Amino acid sequence: MSTVIVIQGNKIAPGFGDWYLGKTGYKSQQTNQPENPNRPNNLWHPVDEDHDHGAHGAFDDRAKKKSWQLWADTHRSVLSLVGAGVASLVAAVFLRRGK
Repeated sequence: MSTVIVIQGNKIAPGFGDWYLGKTGYKSQQTNQPENPNRPNNLWHPVDEDHDHGAHGAFDDRAKKKSWQLWADTHRSVLSLVGAGVASLVAAVFLRRGK
């Protein structure tokens, strides 16, 4: 959600998001926990095929399995149709009350 806020906020105040991330972005990605020096990496050689190549780390326990934001971004036409239908129903209700 923070990414959505920054993207939308950039439309109103361009540069503010860049300034904020410049002040806080690096430090917010740091941790006091030491890194495991024996963890597999692909800096010099490919990682064994047995390892999962996805992005994993200390944040795995907080990761979400589903993103409603991604769903909304990839189904804009469905949301537009639903929004138009709801707007039509609301307009019909108000027009009937006016008679």
